[in-house]
Order: sequence, then C-alpha cells, then structure tokens
Amino acid sequence: MARIPEVTRTPEDPIAKEAFESQIKAHGFVFNTSKIYAHRPTILQGHNLLSQGVEASGLLGEDLKALVNVKVSSINGCPF
Repeated sequence: MARIPEVTRTPEDPIAKEAFESQIKAHGFVFNTSKIYAHRPTILQGHNLLSQGVEASGLLGEDLKALVNVKVSSINGCPF
C-alpha cells in the first residue's frame, strides 16, 4: 500500500486534469506516479516535461528504453 494516497478522481486543477486526459488518450489509463504527483500539479507538469524531453532527445534507442523499463520494474518488484 502506498504511503501517499493516489488522486482517484478527475482533478479540478487544469494542469493535472490535462495530464490525466493526455495519458488516458495515449495509454488508456493514468499512470500511478501521475496520480501521486497530481497532489502537486506543478511537479506533475515538470515530470511530464522532463519525460517528453528525454523522449524527444533521441538519445535512447527503443531497445535500450525497453531494457531500462524491465530493469526498473524488476528493481521495484513490479511485473512488466
């Protein structure tokens, strides 16, 4: 169980609401980390911008990104 409760409803804050809607449109769900960051929408926005910057940089190939995702999931004890 998480120590910080997730935001489970659609947030009223426009930054968090936009982030939730964007993730639902792209992935069909809202990431658990976003549900935590939604308590502080500016942090959620900063995290999303950082992720977009890494993605747009082209520095990580698809194979390396997949490997990193598997490794991080393994470290956190989550199935991938």
